[in-house]
Amino acid sequence: MTMLSGQARLSVAVIGAGAVGGVAAAAMHEAGHEVSVCVRTPFEVLVIQTADGEKRVPVRVITDPGDAKPVDWVLLAVKAFDTPGTADWLASLCDRETTVVVLQNGIDQAAEVGGLVPGTTVLPALVYIQAERLAPGRIRLGYGNRLDAPNGPVAERLVRLFQDSGMEVSLQADMITAAWRKLMLNAAVNPLTALTLRRMEVMRDPLVRALAEGLMTETLAVAVAAGAALTEEDMQQTLEFMAEFSDGNGTSMLYDRLAGNPLEWQALNGAVVRHAEAHGIDVPLNRTMTALIHAVSPRDPAAVVSRDTLLAG
Repeated sequence: MTMLSGQARLSVAVIGAGAVGGVAAAAMHEAGHEVSVCVRTPFEVLVIQTADGEKRVPVRVITDPGDAKPVDWVLLAVKAFDTPGTADWLASLCDRETTVVVLQNGIDQAAEVGGLVPGTTVLPALVYIQAERLAPGRIRLGYGNRLDAPNGPVAERLVRLFQDSGMEVSLQADMITAAWRKLMLNAAVNPLTALTLRRMEVMRDPLVRALAEGLMTETLAVAVAAGAALTEEDMQQTLEFMAEFSDGNGTSMLYDRLAGNPLEWQALNGAVVRHAEAHGIDVPLNRTMTALIHAVSPRDPAAVVSRDTLLAG
């Protein structure tokens, strides 16, 4: 371990080089750490494209878990439904000194990851980055440079890890509320952009905005039942935040549908439905979004939702 200006140079492995993984890997390189990117499809150099031009980021690319060794930090940046497929990577990259940061949508992901790496520290994080994977190793970064993590000693180490990276780590005293606040937005904008095949300009349509508000209202009710300290005012602020997105920006689910990839309904509207059932709350709009996104997603045997779940209520 060598020293940078004021901090240690650490070994960091990023599992997944999609939009979030690519941006996170670039941030780790900017901070001066030793960065490896673990992927299925190799590429020669990581390129981050912004409005100011392109930045080429030299990282080590690994395609075989057998070539990986334990590192100080793992940033897990695959979609939630791909988590089981990272088991071999995690086994190679983790020991008891490793910290795994889960950079995924949803509210339940850290528990699943923890089951794959017993004895390893696992930290959930909320990602506020608008980016799009254009090709293997090529990412278009629109805006956003923030991660939210639960306040505590592990997250304080995460802040130091990202020092001088250009990315902010915000510590949250109430991670449950923070996670549900983000899900309240994602459960609306992700399916509505993916189903209409339109970017954020679609949210200016009065009928679509009304549907988004209905989805958020249902999610708010479930969030409160699950222990989140959210109110009607929070929902209105989320609607206002949604309106600030520029027309050219899309969502991760839209980008996945355009690319022909599986869609992340389980961690978004599917999560609202699961928690609603646990609390006896009816969420017909979220059940509808779950059914429709499931229907248009490329078939994935691990992503088949039961008829009872879709029709419950």
